[in-house]
Amino acid sequence: MPGNQTPTLITSVPVHTRAANDSHLSPVAALGLIAVFAVLGTVLTLAGMALGAIVQLLLCCAAIGAVTAAAVAGGRRLAALLSSAMSNPQ
Repeated sequence: MPGNQTPTLITSVPVHTRAANDSHLSPVAALGLIAVFAVLGTVLTLAGMALGAIVQLLLCCAAIGAVTAAAVAGGRRLAALLSSAMSNPQ
């Protein structure tokens, strides 16, 4: 019988480290997300909404996005800190 080998159990998982400047969104995708707000502003203007209200709405959307991004980044750092503390008891 060719290759009479015993199957082995995989005991390690490859670890892929991500580069510090690695981005989840490509520049094209980021531009697409920004274009959504320009389209939204145009549609609201054509619907008769006041320019000041549109600017205020878009600024609120930007603030919510910034707070969410900061919370996610901080959460990742906190999770990394906690996992390193749990794996290195002193």
